[in-house]
Amino acid sequence: SLSPKINIKSLVESNPVYPGDPFRLYLSVEIEEGWHIYSLQPLAGNELLATQIILEDNVFDDGVEHWRESPVSLIQDDAQDRMVKGHSVTAEFHKDFYVPKNFSSGRYPISGRLIYRACDNKLCTLPKSSSFASWIDVGVIR
Repeated sequence: SLSPKINIKSLVESNPVYPGDPFRLYLSVEIEEGWHIYSLQPLAGNELLATQIILEDNVFDDGVEHWRESPVSLIQDDAQDRMVKGHSVTAEFHKDFYVPKNFSSGRYPISGRLIYRACDNKLCTLPKSSSFASWIDVGVIR
């Protein structure tokens, strides 16, 4: 098919969380067999192909840390006619966040988009954007 099936799930490591606590958001990406997506940190010269994660709805402190990704593979990409750093079958991304100290209890969304290009050995898709969303429950400190 011209557009592979890519499924994204987001989940929070510990829920509920409490003011002052860290928590980790995971994105799990399933990639249709025969396709790959690029690393967040591609090889030099492939920066335009980099996968990006953009947060749109987030009230938590995410510090200065970058998203981390599961181990990447070196893939011979015949569509690009070069070796690339990417993920096939599955990719995992995660980032740590903090609940500020005097934060109100309640349910908060954390959402965004994964922007990626999927390639097989013949062609690459135009950049695609897939949304993800999770809910974080902030508890009351007793």
